[in-house]
Amino acid sequence: MNLEEIDGLLADWKKKIDLVGQNLIALHELSTYQKLTGVSGFSKTQLQGVTYTRVIPVLDMINELFGHFDLLVKTLEKATQLRSSISLFLPSQQKLQEIEQILTQPSIQLAVVETPLSERGLLTATQTTDAIAPQELLVRMKKAYEMAKQVILSVDEAWSRLHPILEHTEVEIQKLQKLANSLGIESLEELSEMSHKITSLRACVESDPLGVTTDFSREILPQLTRVRMSLEQMAKQRQQLQEKFLLAHQLQSKLLELHHQATDAFTESTLKVVDHSMLQIPLQSAQIEALSSWLSRLETKFSEGLVNPVQVGLENWLTKVKEYTIAVEKAYAANKAPLETRAELRGRLEALKAKALARGRVEDATLSELAFQAQQLLYTRPTPLNQAAELVSQYEKRLNTGE
Repeated sequence: MNLEEIDGLLADWKKKIDLVGQNLIALHELSTYQKLTGVSGFSKTQLQGVTYTRVIPVLDMINELFGHFDLLVKTLEKATQLRSSISLFLPSQQKLQEIEQILTQPSIQLAVVETPLSERGLLTATQTTDAIAPQELLVRMKKAYEMAKQVILSVDEAWSRLHPILEHTEVEIQKLQKLANSLGIESLEELSEMSHKITSLRACVESDPLGVTTDFSREILPQLTRVRMSLEQMAKQRQQLQEKFLLAHQLQSKLLELHHQATDAFTESTLKVVDHSMLQIPLQSAQIEALSSWLSRLETKFSEGLVNPVQVGLENWLTKVKEYTIAVEKAYAANKAPLETRAELRGRLEALKAKALARGRVEDATLSELAFQAQQLLYTRPTPLNQAAELVSQYEKRLNTGE
């Protein structure tokens, strides 16, 4: 390398070392790191469990990083001092080569390593010195820094998040217990277990935040999710049952009203028309009462906390009430049909009489007789509908044909 290239290499290394120093200082200034190491006025945290296993090697690694950083600084200082002795006009090639070797060759002596006796041969040295180039050492430092930073930041995140998370979870457990109480579950063992577990985890947050995070994610969170889903499903099921009970009462009221109408129509038709062959006897009152008692029993069981049996029973009840409703609707339609026919014949007769008046045929003796006979039948109890209908038809035919 010529002098210009050497100066460029020195400048590049100075920039790299400045960045390394800034980032190591930033890591050192983290309050989490200071608590873990007991510096800057912090008491050293007594680590346990998972956190101890992961953090202690990392702290040793960070100490080694600072040691390696010092080696890099000293190496750059050595090269810089050598550069300052080189003349700009007549640069020494020997010194240039020496600087190049310092910056690019294995010029940094790492710790002396004792060779185990089991690995020695007769001519093996008892100690070896690991020499490494600055760039290779920097690569090692980058890997170590990333690994150490990741662990320290994971502890930092755990310490900052665990207390709020545990508090939020305790609130969530209380809400779920209230939900359970509303569902008739006075004490849910899983919620009680989680509360005790959280109390235990709180005591370990400072000494083993990574272990607490692992336990929370592996045990508490899935269990909490399961309980929440189960209770919400139960609440949804109960809500659906409450809505079905509301529907059941509406259907029962409708059935009672229809039954009352069908019964009244049956009674009225038997009094007002002669032919009873098309009438349908409504459901027995005992059937309606049995249906009402069945619904009351289901509501009692539901209030006692039974869900699945009530759900099955209520579905059967709804099927039965719909079956009864269809039957009563048919009976009502059949029973009111004669009354509607009787009313329709009365209206038809009055319309025909008005038509006869408009045509000036009021004095037609035959029409008058037909109208009189039809009116007598339609306003007499019971009415023979077929006979009355025949008279109205004859009246209409004579009026229209003039015969």
